[in-house]
Amino acid sequence: MLERFGISAESENFRETSIYGLACVYSLIEKQIAYYLRPYHLTVPKFNALMVIKHIGKDTGLSQGELGRRLIVTPSNITRLLDRLEQDGYIERISRKGDRRVNLIRITKNGSDILDKVWPGYRNRINELANNLTQDEQKLLSKMMLEWFSKLNNGSKPL
Repeated sequence: MLERFGISAESENFRETSIYGLACVYSLIEKQIAYYLRPYHLTVPKFNALMVIKHIGKDTGLSQGELGRRLIVTPSNITRLLDRLEQDGYIERISRKGDRRVNLIRITKNGSDILDKVWPGYRNRINELANNLTQDEQKLLSKMMLEWFSKLNNGSKPL
């Protein structure tokens, strides 16, 4: 499977296999989600941004910087993403009281409505993809990913 990347599935290559395998799984899942979102004129980044704005920002909104940090997106990329979401009528930018340099990003009714429309099928698609593993495999993978993330997040040096 990973031979096309020059990675042999032999046991001594378990580090490379795990990293490249994870990247390949992520890529396949992202393609499946993108395919599902396409008829709604949404991309994965747009969908993720709207979800964070709606569920983390709630009624007060999020600053552009906070949204970028949560999505792990550079300031220039978050600006372009927000420009597109604003053009689509899914978000609004509001100057923060007392500090007009900071824009709060809030979801509009149109943005909330599109998420409500997309969510049931999205959730079903995620479940279908996860169900390629048994429930025990899903639990083990979930535990391992959380542990790995925690260790990387707490102990690694920034690039």
